[in-house]
Amino acid sequence: MKSKILFSLIGGVILFAWMFLSWAMPNFHKQASSYTTHQSEILQKFVDLQLQEGMYMLGQADPAASSEEQAKQYETLDGKSWAVINYHKTMDSDMITPMIRGFLVDVLISFLLFWIFLQQKEPTLMNRLYVSLAVGMIGFFFIPYSGFIWYKAPDIFAFFADAIFPWLILGFIGHKMAKPVAA
Repeated sequence: MKSKILFSLIGGVILFAWMFLSWAMPNFHKQASSYTTHQSEILQKFVDLQLQEGMYMLGQADPAASSEEQAKQYETLDGKSWAVINYHKTMDSDMITPMIRGFLVDVLISFLLFWIFLQQKEPTLMNRLYVSLAVGMIGFFFIPYSGFIWYKAPDIFAFFADAIFPWLILGFIGHKMAKPVAA
């Protein structure tokens, strides 16, 4: 149990540190939060329109329209501009709560990875690196890449790096800490 807790904490720190580097400095994801000098006008327009908080896909047919009307609307929208907007009415600059929640999730993820390592009967370093990398790639393909297929997020290669590098580090450390299960 001691090694599970220790690996979970070490893994949590590694994942948390990687995500800090990935999103803060040097910020591999900066393309996903580009600045526009028009932000004040755009945000004011949302306020003026009394837009409700939520995530919006602009450039789609009206879901209340009939199937035939939607088909016509999509024909007129094809080739035109579109956007995905995640709108919030108030900015919350609290960093502590999200950081705590993020770290706790990283610890839980590390615990689950270590549990997977402990299920292996005759693990090798390469086998554990592959398992760890597979976990990272499953996460990448299921969320960021599946979303990229439709929404073309500009930071897809940063997510790809997030799915590889910290997971290989965890695989290496996990191999050193996880003792094989006796047959």
